[in-house]
Amino acid sequence: MMFSHMRRMAALAALALLLMVPLILRAADEDAVAEKDKTAEQLKLAAAAAPALVQVEYTLQYDKGEAPRGGGGGDYRGWETYIRDERPLQQPGLLVAPNKVITPDPLMHPRFIKSIAIRTGKDAIPAHPDSFLRGIDAMVLVLDKPLPGGKPLVFDAKAKGPYYAVTYGRPGTEWETVVRGIGGATITTDHDRKLMRVPTWTLLTDAAGTAVGINVSGEMPLDESWKGSPLDRPAISAADHDKLLDKTAAAARDGIVRVTLNFRSPKDQEASLYSRDETNMAVAHVLGVLVDEKTVLVLAELKPALTARLERIRVYQDTGSEKPEPTDAKFKATLTDYGAFVITLDKPLHGALAISPQKDIEKYEHVLLPAADILLQGEKRLAYYRHERLMGAHIGWRGMVYPELSSDNIGTFAFDPDGALLVLPVSRREKTSVRERYSSEHGPVSTCATQIKEALADLAKNSDASNVPLSEDEENRIAWMGVELQPLNADLARVNNVADQTNDGEFGALVIYVYPDSPAAKAGIEAGYILMRLNAEGQPKPIDIHVDPDPRIERAFPWDRLATVPEQYFEQIPTPWPSSENNFTRMLTDLGFGTKYTAEFFHDGKSVKKDFEVVMSPPHWTSAPKAKAASIGVTVREMTYEVQRYFQKKPDNAGVVISKIEMGSKGSLSGLKPYEIITHVNDVPVNTVKEFEKATAGQTELRLSVKRKEVGRIVKITIGPAATAPAASQPADAAATPR
Repeated sequence: MMFSHMRRMAALAALALLLMVPLILRAADEDAVAEKDKTAEQLKLAAAAAPALVQVEYTLQYDKGEAPRGGGGGDYRGWETYIRDERPLQQPGLLVAPNKVITPDPLMHPRFIKSIAIRTGKDAIPAHPDSFLRGIDAMVLVLDKPLPGGKPLVFDAKAKGPYYAVTYGRPGTEWETVVRGIGGATITTDHDRKLMRVPTWTLLTDAAGTAVGINVSGEMPLDESWKGSPLDRPAISAADHDKLLDKTAAAARDGIVRVTLNFRSPKDQEASLYSRDETNMAVAHVLGVLVDEKTVLVLAELKPALTARLERIRVYQDTGSEKPEPTDAKFKATLTDYGAFVITLDKPLHGALAISPQKDIEKYEHVLLPAADILLQGEKRLAYYRHERLMGAHIGWRGMVYPELSSDNIGTFAFDPDGALLVLPVSRREKTSVRERYSSEHGPVSTCATQIKEALADLAKNSDASNVPLSEDEENRIAWMGVELQPLNADLARVNNVADQTNDGEFGALVIYVYPDSPAAKAGIEAGYILMRLNAEGQPKPIDIHVDPDPRIERAFPWDRLATVPEQYFEQIPTPWPSSENNFTRMLTDLGFGTKYTAEFFHDGKSVKKDFEVVMSPPHWTSAPKAKAASIGVTVREMTYEVQRYFQKKPDNAGVVISKIEMGSKGSLSGLKPYEIITHVNDVPVNTVKEFEKATAGQTELRLSVKRKEVGRIVKITIGPAATAPAASQPADAAATPR
């Protein structure tokens, strides 16, 4: 019985399917007819729009050796591709009057545009800018004569939907007209905007092909504000545009100034061995913004080692003179988070720029903004004035909104419609923990001026006390923990059972020596500990420890060949001992003296954490007290902690180390060599530079006890009665004294 029931059910199902087949076929036929009707309707709309669809051709050119640059829409290989290929840049356009075309704003300085033409088919009519729309990314071109066969669009803002989007472009080799129905997702934003996504640069029509409006941004408001002729939208004429740029140029000449920075020569080149700063820089010309009559924001990211040598600051306004008068200024503070610092002028200057208070930068999206592209070539200031448009924005550091201008010009300053500075190029200082180890330095990015204004309003809170000019005696100060480190590798990491915590030895360092009475010694750190990372206050992430190997550790100093080195090469001989400044001590220094941090070590199979504070090291070789015996042309330095370790000396052992020998001097002729130790002068032990000075002063003959490593000898030098009094000793680096 059960099987009989199942057979009846199957038969009924088959019968129902047979009855439904005509319905399915009829529905499929109706869908095919509807689709065919829809295609015919879209073809009709494309044909109706065709007489108003034109191509705008820009013939580009180099200017002063520079390739064209501007907004979007170019070949992915760059704007100069069009010049190389001997073809114009083409953009779509809409004929909106017998002699006027609306087209995307190329956002390119006119100096790169040789000519403009409007084309349909074989006809090409010269054109030039007539006006620029203020609120949308578009401009109007006026033709030299009407376009043959062209039929201008007539807009009807009262036309009813449904609406269609007609786009014109060339995605491949052919120009295409695409017609789409408008619909899809509705979007609301937290700024209470209600919109619908449509293709960019779209002609919007009704079902009859009547033009209703255009959309250039891809966002169509749900209200009817998009309707109507674009010629009725707010615009600025080409003549008024030129006047606006003249006004911008006048403000920028006064308010964006050239700042010349003079740096003291490095006290010792050895100090720059591991520094990534421009340690040999003597002068720099950079831009600054006059924010009030006595204050300039200097747009330069100086690292502490370079700021330390800053000696003189001069400010020049662009007066048009070949030799403008400078205004001296004094350093005030380095901004903690931005690549800029503040200076105070010795006398006031007029023309300070107002800074826009606008925090909602997206309010200006696609709005025409006057702009200045300003660059320095040495002392020469180059400035070009044009308009910009904010093409969008993104969320960046600390959730702040960063504007996206149309171009990537690194020297672009954009102003709001009232003439206040809205966007400026400034880099952001990355904190030590997030700085990429091998990356190149990042450059300026377009930044809202209001961010900088807020930092300047509370300078005490937003300045870096460790990035300031220093005296010559202070410039080589460094921080230390008091350890010598050997970089890990895969083998060391595995042997010490720390491979899983150091990514198989990609970071981390083995402690091979701990200096007595150092912070590490006081914390109980011993040789054999592995330092993995630091967690420092104010840093967003832990700092993995990376230590570069010093070649002087792997290769023994050739003491046995030192006697054969000609004197002209003395200054090129590196120290036999590793530099106290390496990327670990530089990292600690960059954290800032007084910064608290926790160091994570691995020892005896477990993690060990120790708390520290960044402190200055005792005097090291490049900051050691030194003195010169002018009578023999020899400069000596005291043995500092790393030198004592290398020579295996104790602090009370006698001796000063030769750091420099002048060519042709009595010291050189007598056979003295760099890095030899003078333990006695005329049989009197010397342990400090002051003792060396005293022992050599006024002598007509010197008997020097000299050690080359552990081999000693006596060097006799006859000076004669006309001995030159020794120069005053150079005091120790006061800032390098332990605190």
